[in-house]
Amino acid sequence: MESKFKKLVEFKELSNLYIDLSEDILKNLIFDSSVKDKQNQLLFINCIENSISYLADHIYDSFSNQMESINHLNFKNKWIKLSKLETIKNVIQKELDHDGMIDMIEDSKMRILSINIDNLISTNKENDLKKFSLILNKYKTFSELLRKILDEC
Repeated sequence: MESKFKKLVEFKELSNLYIDLSEDILKNLIFDSSVKDKQNQLLFINCIENSISYLADHIYDSFSNQMESINHLNFKNKWIKLSKLETIKNVIQKELDHDGMIDMIEDSKMRILSINIDNLISTNKENDLKKFSLILNKYKTFSELLRKILDEC
């Protein structure tokens, strides 16, 4: 007998779960440059990335007959592929551009993982609550807009 994979949770639900987790983590961040806080910042970014990835999978399900599979791609490349779809490309492209949500996420992650060198004249700007809140708000606006577009189609 061959067992078939049964999807227990929808991509939309997983996306919502990860965004809820990121909101909870954000409440506990203190941005004091401690190891624990940096780990929590990284966990926040990871939750956002997972949420975005599952949102992309949810969007892909609606257009799977128009494009090849995106399951093997990371969160950013999933959105690059989805940005080729005429119906949603304007919404997605804005977030892929410089200073878009995806760029902000990658920049924040790089800042967490980079080594701060004290003897440099220039300093690395640290992540802060304002930036993480902006990422979260941009993501929520982005996902709501995409879901509304899908509901209307």
